[in-house]
Amino acid sequence: MESYILQHVDFEGPGKIYDILKARGHNIHIIRLYNGDKLPDIANVDFAVLLGGPMSVLDEEHYPYFVEEKEFCRRLTYLGRPMLGICLGAQMIANAHGAAIRKAPEKEIGWYPVTRLDSGMTLNVFHWHGETFDIPEGATHLVSSTACENQAFKLGNSYGLQYHLETTPETMESIIENCGADLAEVGMFIQDVRDMRAKGAKAMHLANKVLEQVIDQILA
Repeated sequence: MESYILQHVDFEGPGKIYDILKARGHNIHIIRLYNGDKLPDIANVDFAVLLGGPMSVLDEEHYPYFVEEKEFCRRLTYLGRPMLGICLGAQMIANAHGAAIRKAPEKEIGWYPVTRLDSGMTLNVFHWHGETFDIPEGATHLVSSTACENQAFKLGNSYGLQYHLETTPETMESIIENCGADLAEVGMFIQDVRDMRAKGAKAMHLANKVLEQVIDQILA
């Protein structure tokens, strides 16, 4: 299977996603959009992963490739090809299908629980976002949290997750290093780094296992 990972900034890589896809025998292609890489020919894409980034998907003036990326999302959906959007990537899929992107009620930074709407089950996951998406028309709202109502959706064969199940110690430290200024803000859902690391040590393994289940479900 030919899997393409669209990376928006150099410090937010695929993390555990890469390991999971590699273990399943995928040919993995990382498209570094921030470095000028072009989007792949849609005919070659069996599975697409859209990673995160600190920018807004509405900022097409500064990131003109966002226009092409949204069209890429729409075409994959039309063709029934699976996608997984993470944080900015989830907002990209949502906005490509007409959903509004707006400032979240609270910035959510650190390890906080999300709740599945179908079962009430909770899971501690890593967040780092100040914007949120509306649920696209025709999509199913899957997950919510205290800070942010819309945390995940399913649209056709694609999933959008506002949070980061792919987090590893290395990817978490990379975001802390590059987005640490956000931690100086005051907010109900902004953890300090010490607490973030402690909670991550306890929650990361299970989050990664859930990511495996999500990917297997998308590709089933």
